[in-house]
Amino acid sequence: MPLIPTYLQNFQSVIDAFGYWPDFHDSPVRHFRVGDDLIKLEVEAWEMTDEVDDQGYFKLIKRHTVGFEFTDIVSTDLEQFIPENILFELGFSTEEERQGQGFFGVTLDSAMGSDLCGAFRAKAGSVSFVRSSEQQLDKANKAQHPTASPPNY
Repeated sequence: MPLIPTYLQNFQSVIDAFGYWPDFHDSPVRHFRVGDDLIKLEVEAWEMTDEVDDQGYFKLIKRHTVGFEFTDIVSTDLEQFIPENILFELGFSTEEERQGQGFFGVTLDSAMGSDLCGAFRAKAGSVSFVRSSEQQLDKANKAQHPTASPPNY
């Protein structure tokens, strides 16, 4: 089980959406921005079932995009991290580490190669939103495959 960063404001919204705190394995980075004292990160996450669809892919459920905002940035090691990334894992410091140091660490482990990973330390952070991706996928699928009306003879 991944560590739950209870020190992030609104962390519970992620648990409410998934029923647990996900590890963000194979999560695409949808948005990543580093400012002077702010880092914004948006990742898509889901739960993979053991069911297989018609094309032989595992079915994904509980698809959500999760937004994070981190402020009071202490340090960064993001030179190699690219925004168009797939995460192997999104890691957070323990509560004890945060209390002892006065800041917490965030690790962005890339599934695209160890040289594309990154990390940073911040004093504050929050889950800015949790948005269902299921509705967006349904709309996209309907737009690509509209229901055809039967011919009128």
